[in-house]
Amino acid sequence: MKWEKKRSKGLSPVIATIILSAVVISVGGAIWSFAQGASTVIANNYVNDTLTLMNEIIERFTVEHVSNSSDGKILHVWVYNYGDVDIEVDVYATISGGSSNSTLGTKIASQMLVCIDVTLNAPSESMVAIKVHSRRQNNAFYQYYVS
Repeated sequence: MKWEKKRSKGLSPVIATIILSAVVISVGGAIWSFAQGASTVIANNYVNDTLTLMNEIIERFTVEHVSNSSDGKILHVWVYNYGDVDIEVDVYATISGGSSNSTLGTKIASQMLVCIDVTLNAPSESMVAIKVHSRRQNNAFYQYYVS
């Protein structure tokens, strides 16, 4: 009987140590797993933001030519995308001291020239300010005198 009591007392600290070690290892593993997941998300966001910024920097387009219809109601704006990425642009046309109109969401593939029509009743001999705005926040400006 004495032997069993001694043995029982000797196992209690060992079992407590094993349980405490298991708890510490489990908590440490959970913290490590959380930290690894958080760092992966942060790294992926950094890479995506850098690629987006790089596309914004290498985006290149210009207003190549502007003309108007014979009745002056439609303005034809030719936009050339000479960059390496596809773009989506909005074209805004404003008559000096008068009305304005826009055409939104025109997609232009890389190395393509596209004619974008803007409905604008511009009287002859008026100046039209044209702004081409990309969805990556780049702009191209042009002034056109209606003939």
